[in-house]
Amino acid sequence: MSTKVGAACRHRIAPVFVADHGNAVIILFALLGVVAFLIVPSEARAQARPPAVYVDKGACPFECCTYREWTTEKSTVGYARPDRRAERLGEFKAGDRVIALTGEVRSEPGKFVIKKTRGTYKPGDVLWVYTPLGEGFYKVWFKGKMYDERLDYMSGPFERSLPRCEDTPECWGTLDKELRVEWWVKIRSAEGWEGWTNQAENFSNKDACG
Repeated sequence: MSTKVGAACRHRIAPVFVADHGNAVIILFALLGVVAFLIVPSEARAQARPPAVYVDKGACPFECCTYREWTTEKSTVGYARPDRRAERLGEFKAGDRVIALTGEVRSEPGKFVIKKTRGTYKPGDVLWVYTPLGEGFYKVWFKGKMYDERLDYMSGPFERSLPRCEDTPECWGTLDKELRVEWWVKIRSAEGWEGWTNQAENFSNKDACG
């Protein structure tokens, strides 16, 4: 029975929930979590579903990406929080030098399917692909664990890989579903106020490698 549960859950994406942080609710969910842990077989627990949306706080999504002094190349709205429905606090004006303080990368996973045996992976295995890290590395989810992995010959939101998978016999997996990424950055303006933007392309000096 446990084998069937694991197989059924393997490729399902976990829904996103918003938790109520009231004490009673926290205690209730804690108790339910303990009960669920005790009654669900260990193999089924190991097949926990990959998140539908993964928020990677503090991440900078390409090689040499750096939070530091940036230059505003195009006037850009700053929001009170990382949400375009949030209050508009002001505008980072073109030509101003600002400070990029931190950021977060929100990923809706890509589906990377293994085509040939590589290490512990076998054909048909699926890696759910999240935060781009640069140099071909990504955060991936596989069999209940999130870790960094190099995905050769896979192009992502911030880089293009050559040769393409179909052009080399060394390719061991393909991206069957595109990775979707939204990058929010918290910036301190030249006047001193702080706001969020998801238009990092409107700023320069992000790349510490030049």
